[in-house]
Amino acid sequence: MLFHSLDYILFLVLVVVGFWTLVRHDRSRLALLFLASCRFYMVWHPAYIGLILGSVLVDWTVGRRIPLAATPGRRKAWLFASIAWNLGVLGTFKYFNFFSSVVQDSLGLLGLSVSGPFLDVLLPVGVSFYTFQTMSYTIDVYRGRMKPEPSLLNYATFLLFFPQLVAGPIVRAGDLLPQLRARPGLNGAMVGEGVFLILKGLVKKIVIADFLAVNLVDRAFDNPAAFTSLEMLVALYAYTMQIYCDFSGYTDVARGSAMLLGFRLPDNFMRPYKATSPAAFWRRWHMTLSSWLRDYVYFPLGGSKVGPLRTYWNLWLTLFLIGIWHGAGWTFVIYGTIHGLAMVAHRYFYKRSGRTADTVDPRWLVVLKIFGTFHFVVLSRILFRADSLGSAWDVGAQLFQGSTSLAQVSWGLWLVLGVSYVFHWLPQSWGDGVRGVFLRLPAPAQGLVIAGAAAVMVKMASTQVVPYIYFQF
Repeated sequence: MLFHSLDYILFLVLVVVGFWTLVRHDRSRLALLFLASCRFYMVWHPAYIGLILGSVLVDWTVGRRIPLAATPGRRKAWLFASIAWNLGVLGTFKYFNFFSSVVQDSLGLLGLSVSGPFLDVLLPVGVSFYTFQTMSYTIDVYRGRMKPEPSLLNYATFLLFFPQLVAGPIVRAGDLLPQLRARPGLNGAMVGEGVFLILKGLVKKIVIADFLAVNLVDRAFDNPAAFTSLEMLVALYAYTMQIYCDFSGYTDVARGSAMLLGFRLPDNFMRPYKATSPAAFWRRWHMTLSSWLRDYVYFPLGGSKVGPLRTYWNLWLTLFLIGIWHGAGWTFVIYGTIHGLAMVAHRYFYKRSGRTADTVDPRWLVVLKIFGTFHFVVLSRILFRADSLGSAWDVGAQLFQGSTSLAQVSWGLWLVLGVSYVFHWLPQSWGDGVRGVFLRLPAPAQGLVIAGAAAVMVKMASTQVVPYIYFQF
């Protein structure tokens, strides 16, 4: 059930009406939300609902057993059981075939012909998201940062909460469980903001992301030889904006949907292409994943409170894990590696420069840093988008081939690409101002704005279904 479909809009309306009808009946309200979330997920692969429910039972049980354990060793054993289950599910469905092929190829280099086992299964939608979400709960209970959730229904609803179930943001138990326990409240401002976020997310997805994908990006990556070097460069700029609008658009709809139910979810993006360094980029892009790995991998390894070499290793490993979190393949291995090396290089030269957090850069240097960071991200997107290393090589070779025609870039694409980048690089206050204007409009005027945006989306909508990019992760 895609967010940019009439099915989802109807589903959301029915859930919102039912939810607020039962607002004074706590268990009935949560039961409705749990069942609606199960229905939402089962539209894709009904059988895989069992995997999520398995994680619910395992981690809810582990969370209750950890404080009751008699010794530190038993507490660790319970935590290990949770991590083993979740990483086992993730590894089996997402990484098993990749590692099997690596072993097979490695043995082939030694002259041994071995046919490794391969699983012919579909990747469960959202498995990377809900696995990290449920692991954070047991780890936080183990660390004593939160108390175990006594209600199985509460915990199940937390993990299956449909707005962010399949593509984030990755919400931690400490943020969402207290909201589920409390009786929700709603006011006109929240309704207006929720509707604004949904509208903004749908415009990002349909008017920008899907338009760029269908009119240039997909064709360029499917057959790079048919495009000139400049056209491939434009396609890379287009993909860079496509993936931002696709993923942040999903987050906007998720946050807006949750807001209509009285819940607040964390934002996942903060104008990432305005970043002045690789470190700043990952503080602005997919922020809930970056902060998750910071808190549960980077800091436990010692963070920057160890020697320089260990710090560099911790940085590289964290970014490497971000890379392979996105997919099981050599393209993602290299993608994570180069982003990790960029983080290491940035920290090394930053320390050597003697700069501090209080150092103020001149405007020209800020612009230069944004330009360099942005193009590092653009070029690394080749690995992110390509289906294989061979395909990535073909795109890179065509990019530097030297031909200069732009005949295959339409005026409509120039318009969408130019307007989207201009809006992205405008001050944040401008975007906040647009939101404020919408929220201050009377309901009839807001309705006209929604109708106008809907008309534009219908006009520009692709005739083919373009799934959200992060569904594959």
